[in-house]
Amino acid sequence: MGNMRWGDVDCAACGESWTSKPSQLYLFRVDLDPSAVLKLGYSSDPARRLRQQLGIARDTPSRILRTVSVPTGHEAVIREKAAHAYMRRHHPEMILPKSVYGDAINTRTEIYRLAAEPILRRLLDCIAADLPLSSP
Repeated sequence: MGNMRWGDVDCAACGESWTSKPSQLYLFRVDLDPSAVLKLGYSSDPARRLRQQLGIARDTPSRILRTVSVPTGHEAVIREKAAHAYMRRHHPEMILPKSVYGDAINTRTEIYRLAAEPILRRLLDCIAADLPLSSP
């Protein structure tokens, strides 16, 4: 609904909104108390996404671990959804429920245990090389 209100819905090939703009998949590390978590997602501006849109407190240590450029926001959504589906199918134990990180991050999904970092980095490698997502 918000995307419709702000005019952020258009054609990925010829439009001028997020769907057609260049985007990036990102991997964030957020050092919550008592442990760190990972966030996999996409944004045209990962640094802005990290601080403003995810609602992470300014005093919470966090950093961008990796980004992968993709031609459009539409393509980023497709790649991100495929990566999350891969994790649900092959590594569900790495997915953290909202109850673990609560209101510290303004999202209900897409948060992983720190131990998932090598798997998520490999998925981003596959995406960067335009290869199918594959198991180790």
